[in-house]
Amino acid sequence: MTENRMTNGDNFSVFGSKDFQSRVLQGAITDKNFFEKVFEILKEEYFTTDAHTVLWVEIRKLFNKYDMPPTYEMLRVEMSHYPESDQKDATLEVLKDIEKKVDRQEIQHAKETAFEFCKNQSMKNAILKSVELLKDGKFEEIQKTIEESMKITSETNMGHIYFEDLQSRSVANHRPNACPTGFGALDHLDILDGGLAGGELGVVMAPTGVGKSFMLVNFGYGALAAGKNVVHYTFELSENNIGTRYDSRITKVPIKQVVSRLAEVEKKLTSFSGGKLIIKEYPTKVATVNTIKFHMARLISSGFQPDLVIIDYGDLMRSRKGYDQKRYELESIYEDLRGFAMESKLPIWTATQSNREGFNDDIITIDKVGEAISKVHVSDFFATFSQRKFHIGKNRAGKAGVNFDIDIDYARSMITLAGENATNGGISMSNRVTNILESGDKLKDVYDSYRDRKVGVS
Repeated sequence: MTENRMTNGDNFSVFGSKDFQSRVLQGAITDKNFFEKVFEILKEEYFTTDAHTVLWVEIRKLFNKYDMPPTYEMLRVEMSHYPESDQKDATLEVLKDIEKKVDRQEIQHAKETAFEFCKNQSMKNAILKSVELLKDGKFEEIQKTIEESMKITSETNMGHIYFEDLQSRSVANHRPNACPTGFGALDHLDILDGGLAGGELGVVMAPTGVGKSFMLVNFGYGALAAGKNVVHYTFELSENNIGTRYDSRITKVPIKQVVSRLAEVEKKLTSFSGGKLIIKEYPTKVATVNTIKFHMARLISSGFQPDLVIIDYGDLMRSRKGYDQKRYELESIYEDLRGFAMESKLPIWTATQSNREGFNDDIITIDKVGEAISKVHVSDFFATFSQRKFHIGKNRAGKAGVNFDIDIDYARSMITLAGENATNGGISMSNRVTNILESGDKLKDVYDSYRDRKVGVS
């Protein structure tokens, strides 16, 4: 059966069939490209039998563990651990079915219509849920349920498209795919030499409530102003919330006045000749690095080429592998982020939380990192900031141990660093050394890096 021989009515019946759903699973196992396309949109509740649901859950679990679609043998091994039951027997029968050689056209048809299957199943589930809500007169919830079902299954939903008309600008730099931060002090020759380079992971650390998301928005703005394309992943705040912060940062209109001065904001955004911004929201502790990879692949296939990736922020992601201790989970997440940066050849900025000891410090040193020190080890650039000081603790591209006065204008989402327009970054070498001593950062490798005139903390 081919797609052009089916009516819409046929689609609903075919999508509900066990055979069609088996072919979808078969396609996911045998075709990695197809798997990556359906990884995010194919939900377990779309399947009409428990057996197909169980198999899809196991397929996703094994992929997250091994970073590749599982073999049939791997699935059989996983199923062998299940207790004996009718459900186990039914699942093994489905597994036997998807192992069978079938007409390649059947699998191809399932792959071509998988998106429509997801859309229809999502809408059907939303309608069924709405029937119960209707009984209780919960009309607002019905509207939200329907809208969400349409949103999550939209093929064109690559995230919040911030700018449509991009006028690209090239920025001269000496590092591959370097993306300016927008802070003159950091982009200076002896610090980042043009910005965070492709393949590098930059991490900023601050106590809770100081402004980690504000800092990442400022990095995003710095890239946009340089004509770079930015994708900003948010795991705590909504797409609209992050978008409003960009509105404020670009236009200098206070956040609370964006709505009341909307005409002014729109005019300024229209005249902004920068890069394109996409903001994509995921719930806390849901997205893994693989989730980001797949979304990025879809963006690129749609014609959007990112120059900078912002992860807001790494601590709120989920590890691809399960760990009993948070420390090991965070280590895994940041290692995956570093690997993703190298694989994609893109610069990645993220943020992390300091521990309680650093909450009241003017200069927060890298030993105040929360949970896992490996966040520092895997990063290429690691900086901390309080409401008063910005401190570079590690820097593979240039000098570390540098302190800047920081001013955070929460109303306008604007952050400035003292001396950022100075030719030497605003601080002399002697003052840098003095600041290291004053900061209490007594890590031997930091001292050695300055003594031997080497770069950063290894």
